[in-house]
Order: sequence, then structure tokens, then C-alpha cells
Amino acid sequence: MKSRTILLIDSDQTTRRQRVAMLVTHGYLVRTAERVEDLQLPFTAPAPDLVLVRADKPPDRADSAFALIRNAAPGQKIGFLLDDGHELCQVFVNGKLARAGEFLDQDLIQTVATIFDDECGAGRKHTSVGG
Repeated sequence: MKSRTILLIDSDQTTRRQRVAMLVTHGYLVRTAERVEDLQLPFTAPAPDLVLVRADKPPDRADSAFALIRNAAPGQKIGFLLDDGHELCQVFVNGKLARAGEFLDQDLIQTVATIFDDECGAGRKHTSVGG
């Protein structure tokens, strides 16, 4: 089975290192950036399977990180990590907010595994977050 690639965007060096170590230990290939603005968009092939972005608060439609990635790669899976915690506060798949509560209650590795196992609950209700 092909390893999944995760692009981790985190401006804090300490949490970035912690998250990379957690993800690599569980078999993910991890690329990093300090800021979304440092990325080459659109992504060159192959694009990451998931982009994880550290956020100070849950993002909204106007969030610059979400908007930059969404405009360059509309179908990109994007997860937002809140501050220093390792749990995702929001997950977007194909530009839609996955609203399943279990994504918010699990730790980072469980959540990432769930995203990849069932593609964020195909068939569950989603809410559009921009076009």
C-alpha cells in the first residue's frame, strides 16, 4: 500500500516537530512549511493527500490559508489544527466542511486514519464552504 503524504503547515517549530514525529511514526510521509504563503501553488504532482494547517481559531470562508489552498486545489483535503493541540478542529473535503463529530473528538493520528479510511465519511452530510 502506498504511504499517504501529508503537508503540515505550522509556524511554531516545536509543535511542527511534535506533529511530524507523530505522523512519521505512524507511517505517513510528511512535508512541512511554516506558512501557506511559502507554498508553491498549485501543488506540483503529486499533490499531498492531506494538508494540515495550524490555526489560531477555527477557520471560516474568508480564512486566508483555506482560501489560498482551495483556490489553487479545489478538491484538496484540508484539516485545521487548533493552536498547540493535536486534534483537528475542522476538516474540509472537496471544499465541504465534514461535520461528523467524531473528527473533532479523536487525537490527530486517529483522525487522520479515519479521513483516509473512509474519505471523511462518504455519504455523510456535508456543508459547502465556498465556491
